[in-house]
Amino acid sequence: MFRFKNQLSIKKKLILINIIVAIVPVIAFAVLLTDVYDDSVNKRTEKSVEDSSKIIASRITRVLRDAENCSNYLTVNINKAFEEQLSQMSQQSVLNYQKAISNELYVSKIIFDEIDSVAFYSVDGNFYVSDYSMLKNIERFRDSPILRKLEATTGKSIWFPYEKREYMVRDADRPVLTLGKKVIRINSGEPLGYLIINVSIGSIERNLENQLISYFLLDDNNRVISYGICSETLNERDALDLIDKSARNVIQRHKGRKYFISRYRIEDYQWTLIAITDLDKFNVDAKRIFYLVIVVATVATLLEIALSGYLTSRITEPLMKLKKGAEEIAKGNMKIRFNFKTGDEIGQLGKSFNYMTEKVEELLKKVDYEARKKREYELSLLHQQVKPHFLYNTLDIIIKLIEMNKNGEARRATSKLADYYRNSLSDRKEIITVGQEIRIVEDYLELQKIRYGDLFTYEIDVDAEIENMLIPKLTLQPLVENAIYHGIKYLDRTGNITITGRMEEDYVILSVEDNGVGMKKETLESILLNNVEGHFGVYSVNHRIKLMFGDKYGISVNSTEGLGTKVDIRLPKEQEGVLKQGNDEDNDCG
Repeated sequence: MFRFKNQLSIKKKLILINIIVAIVPVIAFAVLLTDVYDDSVNKRTEKSVEDSSKIIASRITRVLRDAENCSNYLTVNINKAFEEQLSQMSQQSVLNYQKAISNELYVSKIIFDEIDSVAFYSVDGNFYVSDYSMLKNIERFRDSPILRKLEATTGKSIWFPYEKREYMVRDADRPVLTLGKKVIRINSGEPLGYLIINVSIGSIERNLENQLISYFLLDDNNRVISYGICSETLNERDALDLIDKSARNVIQRHKGRKYFISRYRIEDYQWTLIAITDLDKFNVDAKRIFYLVIVVATVATLLEIALSGYLTSRITEPLMKLKKGAEEIAKGNMKIRFNFKTGDEIGQLGKSFNYMTEKVEELLKKVDYEARKKREYELSLLHQQVKPHFLYNTLDIIIKLIEMNKNGEARRATSKLADYYRNSLSDRKEIITVGQEIRIVEDYLELQKIRYGDLFTYEIDVDAEIENMLIPKLTLQPLVENAIYHGIKYLDRTGNITITGRMEEDYVILSVEDNGVGMKKETLESILLNNVEGHFGVYSVNHRIKLMFGDKYGISVNSTEGLGTKVDIRLPKEQEGVLKQGNDEDNDCG
């Protein structure tokens, strides 16, 4: 590889360097832009799915509460009919009682339109139904587990599993969701009978229909009650596999596609609404942006090759002339002259070369007047002084210096810059160790030291016991940047930044302290509310920590005008499970 590079001409080397310098940032920008766009779309999608799930859960809850309201409505009216029949105590009153119950069951279906069918089994053994089709196999209810479970209650409504049943239903081939309730006589507390209310599952299924999101409704035993699948790339079995693998709101890859699985708990009924979203449908533009940037990069590369060829020719042609002139002088041709019209280093070198050649030629002419023997001696001496090969080697060294064109300080800055971006942008981990975060902020401080010189000094004192604790990436850097630009930069003396880290009871405390100009109390109170321009980094850090660990964690700012500012970062000491939440696809934090 090195041999190949050494064999390239200076023109080709410069073109190659320029192409690399042009392509690498463009590709890095394309990858970064796509990643940022993809992350933005994912966050908006997650928020939209969560909002939609809340709305759907609210609608499902309304359907279920309608059934409970229906049971309460029928309980009151059955009590009323019973008391009226009891007060009359006649054969006609019994018939009126039976007729009244049947009528109430029928009316309840009209009032509560989400109800599929209703039945009442009285303690005297009579059955009352809202639909005659429910009479089929109705005698089986007397020995059913549903009745036994209702008999053991004190009048509380009970939801039974979503299942097919051959009794107390309109259609035995369709699964039903059933609410049961023991009807208690209000005046005495004795049972009057048992209500069976079947909810129309179709009304729930309509709520789960969506063109972009697949929904699954699970009961308290994680059995599927209803679902609606919208994706052409996702079937029922694949969806259930994703649900089994996902214990919380996560992004999962399945068969080459990326899905967001959201779980919303319907607390009143201990049910779970699961939403599965195909993120690749939302992120089509991200691929288009990436391909567009690649096309632009390709065009830019072609233009860079053409422009580099032209510019490097302007640089290397004079050098090639100097090289050939040196070779001619080495052969004894002292008539070589260079007519460079530029005032740059190559032009100055050409003038020096011409001056030297003229002096050599003058010396040669002078020597020619001497006697042959003396002239031969002096000419030999002159060749020893001129050393054409030494001149040729010197030109080669100049070419090498043009290729390097960076001093030691620039190389150091380039190395620090490469370390900084390698550590901060190399993966989608949102969480790193405190030790890794310290290395990032050290590289940043060194780069700022190169830029500002003696503007500030810094100290880092972090206990070794917290270096493996977890912290959101780029937590310290924005705070250090804030200290430099809003505190130390306005000093008329050398500032100082101190970064410390320690363990305190249940917390990990990291501090960034400066001796800058400080802030007013009003400014300090507004920073965490993001009401102060230029302090978004502080707000962002505080917000990310609270999102990651909870509201009792985050940052606090203390500042005194003229003395400086101190920012304390509070992180949890117990961090089990945090790494998996923040980096579900890669559990290696080192």
